[in-house]
Amino acid sequence: MISASMAYNILSGNMKQSLDRVASQATVKRDAEYYDDNINKVKDVDDFLGDYRLYSYAMKAYGLDDMTYAKAFMKKVLESDLTDANSFANKLSDTRYKEFAAAFNFNTPAADAQSDAQEDDLIGLYTQSFADEGKNAATETTYYSNAIDAVQNVSDLVGDSRVRTYVLKAYGIDPTYVSKDFLAQVLTSDVSDPNSFVNLNGNDKYKALAAQFSFNADGTVNGAAQTATQKNTVMEQYNLTVPSITTAAAADYNKAYYLSKIGTITNVNDLIANSRLTSYIKTAFSMGDDFSNAALRLVLTDASYASLMDFSVVNQSFNFNADGTVNSAAASYVAQTSDQMKAMSNQAANTTSYYQSKIVGITNVDDLIADTQLTHYIRDAYSLPQSVSDADLRSVLTDASYASLLGYDDVHASFNFRADGSVADGAGAQTIGQARATSSQVSANLSYFQTVIPTISNVDNLIADGQMMNTIRSVYGVPGSVSDADLKSILTDASFAASRGLSTLNAAFSFAADGSAASASGPQSSTQLMDTTTFYGARYADAQDEAIDEAVANYKKRMTDGNIKRVDDFLRSNAAADFDRKNDDLPELYDMALRAYGLTEQDVSRSMFRKLLKSDPYDPDGYVASLKDERITNLVRAFNFGADGKASAEIQPLPSAVMAKYATNYKSRTLMGMSDGPLRDKASEDATKVVDAFAKGMAKVSTLDDFLSNDKLTSLALTANGLDPKKYDEETLRKIFTSDPSDPKSYLNTKAESKFKEIVSDFNFDTDGNLTRAKIGAVQNVGAEDRTQQKYVQQTLETQEGETNDGVRLALYFARSAPDITSLYTILGDKALFQVITTTFSLPSSVSNMDVAKQFSMLGKFVNLDDLQDSKKVDKLLRRFTAMYDLANNTNSSPALQLLTNGGTSS
Repeated sequence: MISASMAYNILSGNMKQSLDRVASQATVKRDAEYYDDNINKVKDVDDFLGDYRLYSYAMKAYGLDDMTYAKAFMKKVLESDLTDANSFANKLSDTRYKEFAAAFNFNTPAADAQSDAQEDDLIGLYTQSFADEGKNAATETTYYSNAIDAVQNVSDLVGDSRVRTYVLKAYGIDPTYVSKDFLAQVLTSDVSDPNSFVNLNGNDKYKALAAQFSFNADGTVNGAAQTATQKNTVMEQYNLTVPSITTAAAADYNKAYYLSKIGTITNVNDLIANSRLTSYIKTAFSMGDDFSNAALRLVLTDASYASLMDFSVVNQSFNFNADGTVNSAAASYVAQTSDQMKAMSNQAANTTSYYQSKIVGITNVDDLIADTQLTHYIRDAYSLPQSVSDADLRSVLTDASYASLLGYDDVHASFNFRADGSVADGAGAQTIGQARATSSQVSANLSYFQTVIPTISNVDNLIADGQMMNTIRSVYGVPGSVSDADLKSILTDASFAASRGLSTLNAAFSFAADGSAASASGPQSSTQLMDTTTFYGARYADAQDEAIDEAVANYKKRMTDGNIKRVDDFLRSNAAADFDRKNDDLPELYDMALRAYGLTEQDVSRSMFRKLLKSDPYDPDGYVASLKDERITNLVRAFNFGADGKASAEIQPLPSAVMAKYATNYKSRTLMGMSDGPLRDKASEDATKVVDAFAKGMAKVSTLDDFLSNDKLTSLALTANGLDPKKYDEETLRKIFTSDPSDPKSYLNTKAESKFKEIVSDFNFDTDGNLTRAKIGAVQNVGAEDRTQQKYVQQTLETQEGETNDGVRLALYFARSAPDITSLYTILGDKALFQVITTTFSLPSSVSNMDVAKQFSMLGKFVNLDDLQDSKKVDKLLRRFTAMYDLANNTNSSPALQLLTNGGTSS
């Protein structure tokens, strides 16, 4: 017969040709075709074990054909959870069983309409959507405030989609169905003319909208498109009606409204008749929106009833008599009437709009200092006294040390000026965020002013409050040269105010000539008023937070494992889903899902939602992809339903069984060659942490980019497969993963190491780097099936070669096993591998009788584990082995065959 050395040299010289020759054999080809045609028709593990042709094919492929008879044993192997260290397969010392179990999907995650991670993501987005409403409303309001000031013709307004959308939404009009021409005619209508366009063609919403603009009939303006009052009214309307929750801006509007109106109330019935006031009170005192107005009236007028209802604090916060009149003994002061307070709020809004529009364009500190409106605003925001001159302010803004010396670090930090007064290229004096923060401080100062003003009984009290005076100077643009003494005269003497050009400031207050403010018998004293507004500020979001929490709790309850088995279960209403009536009025599951991804039922109807959930969101040619809407794609990917509408398992970038295999391999390779002791223990502990981090990191991967951009993830995957991560940069890995495995000319098949074919097939990414279900089979994934067939051909080649020369079979077996050997104990535990080593190095047969520790020590003198990862060094070793085998064996018996089929075990 041909020598082992010659046969091995021929085979190893062109292994692919040798394997192709075996694969083309009629019997092998028929068996492969049968396996390919039927493996994913198998229903369960019993069905697989019952098809001997399939089962025996797979067993031979993984070198387990001698265990084919042990079906009960193999069933336990196949049903093992490889992510559980205590599962049956993981407890077996022979790693072939774990590899076999990992090749099939008999222990895939159970069907779950939404995994815990998917649920957490959706709930997080749902909760965040409410916070985003406030941010979006603030952003759109700022844009509107700046843009409307520049409008000089109605065409400017209707031509700006953001402004057009803003004004229409503010009045509850869907922008989708309003043409630019129609809106222009509405805005140029004379609301007082019964024959105008808006009165003939518009409803009450359009009439209310038209009333807030000052366009001439030809669309031009005389000065501005809106007065300060009209502008503030539109912004208030938008912030109160567009967001589904009470945002911070809406809370400020509600507070201003309450402060301006509560002092005009002379009877409890007037208060109860004003829903905005009663809503404010109910919110401030956590009474709940469902608390009736009749009950509120009793709480406000009857101390005993209030005590019975546990609302004594509400009763004590108002001064109503039992008949509903106001107790005149509890007086406040009218330094400002409600109309004056509202006018001041409008003026303040204009000041803020001016500041926000100007400050972002300032690129030099001197330009800022030259604008007194800006410097007044800054002094108001940061409570800078008038003693801080413009020169001092310039130094504060440009010199951190000087600012710190004066205690104004916060002022310096709020601007971006360099020491020479300039700003960085492309930057402004403040970012939009910094400008918004400054405006928030000014808003807080105005709130303070509005809360305190009812307590001011004399102009001297007002002058003595520096914070209130800063607000006045900022809002009304009072020059720094105007002293406090002059301000007192301006506030009390209309003629003097006119002589100084500050009549608007005088008109904003109601001080008598002697400086006194008229007393008023209001329903609340200044202290009561301050407490109520403070309570409101602290609690306005409580009710909506509670509502969100209730909706989330209901979502989690209904989505509990097993409750949602089909798409129809998810789309069922709260009322129809269970016998619990407490959740009937809570948001429906599908509405919450839509909101989480920025959608509404106008975007996705329920029938469309049903169709979407039955579609594959990872199919580039599917229904979901055809819509070309990232929101919809992300929505559908948050659920796991099959085409039949039944819940299925979540698609993962790396199957859990493969994850477990990678974890085991990584630890083995990390500890390779290390002796027992503290260093190995520490390395093992570190490896466990890396593996845990890998599992957490992979849970966040949804695209190839996510995976490749994380060095820790790619490093573990490569190391686990015996590759050096330092040799492969992100660009190279991307070429490999995006190659077409079926194209023989692709980068994967021509440039990459052969191991990458297995790695790429492990991941459920398509050639575009997106997750795909195309690689997932019912019983065996595409990559695992390909490997099974490759292994079968390899095993067949080894068997056939072993029939004529056992040395060749041993060499081929060792060459196939070498890359996965990470411990000398693996060689000691596998008689075939051990024979290759003893033959190669002419070790006596008696070595097998030595103590295991001595065998281990002896083996370490001949075998370097790192060399086994190098194919060239392995080939050199096997050439020596086959030569030594030829010298030592002159018999036709087959000891290798017996070793490989009956006695071979590995650890």
